[in-house]
Amino acid sequence: MSLGELQSLINAPELGADDLMRCTLGVKTAEVEAYCALSGLGKTTVQEVAERLDKSRPTTQRLLQSLVEKGLATREEELIGLGGYKFIYQAVPPDRLKASIKVMLDRWYSRMVEELEGLPKKIEEMGCPRRFSRSSGTSRSPRA
Repeated sequence: MSLGELQSLINAPELGADDLMRCTLGVKTAEVEAYCALSGLGKTTVQEVAERLDKSRPTTQRLLQSLVEKGLATREEELIGLGGYKFIYQAVPPDRLKASIKVMLDRWYSRMVEELEGLPKKIEEMGCPRRFSRSSGTSRSPRA
């Protein structure tokens, strides 16, 4: 997500669930759609999700695998006749999704506060001219 997109979200009067998911968990719009399809279908197969999304089976397989990797879905093997198996997918419950988003927000906030503490030094390390006094925070006039 770009800085501009993040600023737009911060300033938006309302955020949807998809906005929260994309911003905090780094999922793409197609992954949000796949999560929604899974939520509506319960335990299901790639083929059923592909039909719901009107996408190809390989594309749907990649979307579902991504959701599993990001902790938004689970995958189980189900045995079928003569030793074969198929994968069954299920979306994680919304409360678990909420908890994941909260963990990510808490991590992000802690990291930003930590980074903020070192900001004056980092600015100096960038080679920016010093125009401010460290002690008072007031502006100094540049040296001639």
